[in-house]
This record gives sequence, C-alpha cells and structure tokens, in this order.
Amino acid sequence: MGNEAILLHFALQRDSVGRAAMTSPTWLRLLAEVPPDEGECHAAKLEIEPFVGWQQVRLVLGDGSAGLRVLAALYDPSGRPGMVSDVIATSAGHRQESIGARLEPDGRIRGTHWLTEGDHHTPRPVTEAEQRALRLLADSLWQRCSSGGATA
Repeated sequence: MGNEAILLHFALQRDSVGRAAMTSPTWLRLLAEVPPDEGECHAAKLEIEPFVGWQQVRLVLGDGSAGLRVLAALYDPSGRPGMVSDVIATSAGHRQESIGARLEPDGRIRGTHWLTEGDHHTPRPVTEAEQRALRLLADSLWQRCSSGGATA
C-alpha cells in the first residue's frame, strides 16, 4: 500500500450503517478549542455608536465542502468580551448548530443554543458548562485573532 493509500485508509471511518466516511477535523465541533494555526482571522475596529472603539473579531475555519465553522466576538475598548458566537454548518448547510451569548459586565452570560436541521429549529438556553466554554472561547479568540494576528 502506497503512502497516499495509507493516509486515506486512516482518514476513513465507518458511519452508523457501515458506509465509509471521512473523519471531521477536531475543530469542527461546537465550542471546540480554537486551533492555533488553521483558518483565517479577521479583526476590525467599529466606528459606529454605541460601539465606537470596540473590536469585532472573526475566525473562519473550513471551506464549506466538509463543514464550516465561524467564530465571532465583540470586545470593548479594554479587550473585555461583550458577545461571542460559534456556528457549525455541515451537510451543505442543511444542519447547523450554533451558540451565541452576551457576556455582561457583571459576569452573567445570556445566550441560546440552536440546532437547525432542514426547516426544524430547536432553541434552548445555554448550560453552565457552555457558559464556561464560551468564556474560554472568547479569550482564545482574542489571543489568536485580535489586531496582531488578523487581517482587516
């Protein structure tokens, strides 16, 4: 077996009915760690009220063929997160899972988890574990993509 065939063999797994399926990258999961060197970062200072001086940061992972993940956050002028979201789209966009929340100055987090499959939309409040993960995600996204590591 050649090197390419070996790599393909290890990249394939079986789905629940025995069909071969490509494995998903580790970052293609909701609230997964921000990869250190994959995807494309974007950052922009906002210039409209009431967000003058805030920074919008976005990381796009994947090309949409196997799946797409978009992380986004808004940070106040001191770098404190005010909003964070994580969106995963698979099955050519027919399945989407997202979580987004406001991070209040007093530490509270108000957010919603959405699962969309075709025309079926299922929202629910975020759990405490998801709140902790959103805080970590906002910090990681800032470190990875704020002005120094992003393109405008």
